[in-house]
Amino acid sequence: MTAVVRSSTASRWLVPLGLFAAAISLGAGHVCARVAFRHGVGILTAATLRAGAAVVILFVLLAARRIPFRGPPRELRGTIVLGLCVVVQTLLIQFAVKRLPVTLAILVFYTYPLLTAAATSLLGDHRLTPGRVITLLLAFGGLTLVLGVEAATIDLAGLAAAFGASVAFTSALILTPRLAPSLAAPLRTFLMLATAASAFAIATVAADAFALPEAPEALAGLAGLVLFYACGFVALFLLLPRLGAVQSALILNLEPVAVAVIAWLTIGETLSLVQCAGAGIVVATVLVDRLRTPAS
Repeated sequence: MTAVVRSSTASRWLVPLGLFAAAISLGAGHVCARVAFRHGVGILTAATLRAGAAVVILFVLLAARRIPFRGPPRELRGTIVLGLCVVVQTLLIQFAVKRLPVTLAILVFYTYPLLTAAATSLLGDHRLTPGRVITLLLAFGGLTLVLGVEAATIDLAGLAAAFGASVAFTSALILTPRLAPSLAAPLRTFLMLATAASAFAIATVAADAFALPEAPEALAGLAGLVLFYACGFVALFLLLPRLGAVQSALILNLEPVAVAVIAWLTIGETLSLVQCAGAGIVVATVLVDRLRTPAS
């Protein structure tokens, strides 16, 4: 009996821990991106390579598990829509970062857990309880402290782009189990990212923008960006159906915390006591929410 309880507890925490690892991987990818972009790596080059690397990982996984590359035509077309959501999200957040302080752009983007909770509640997936609303607002408040957002001149185009990126990512989260419900998660994710990689590759060729850097720092940053992003994004969309859009989005609030901590440890960015307090709030809200969620 004890062994069964332990097994149930382990399985309850296994998927959240996997998503936590995905958040850390994505956060490490953002830090590597800072290094890469600082040394002249182009956005389209990075987007094409990181999406392409994720496609390769998924192709190997599909081949190893002998999952057939086929499915209902309607659902296969649905993965194209998911891939376009990823493309729109990537382009809009990069535009927002160019027009706004990066911390403000990321904070506006991280309204997506709130949007995801509201949208899935309206769609009838769950009831949005006051406790869950408070949890989401606390996590968002913690992120405000972690990111150290300060008053800045408002750029409406930048704000609109950051919020549009949030809407696009929310769409990807809530549409993933709806547009292709019978496809195996690895195949669905493979087709979605293959669409995104193809779109980025076409744009890169059309703009004649593909260029590999020569400086060692730029190459290291680009390699880290590609590896960590690919692993994190693949893990996210493989685990998403196991936990649901709302809980997944809440756990992903840990991603900016990971960015702040990794940047402090690796590239010497400062981490104030206020930011540490904000990180503690985010981690605490995620843990409390998980403890309050009944085991499935």
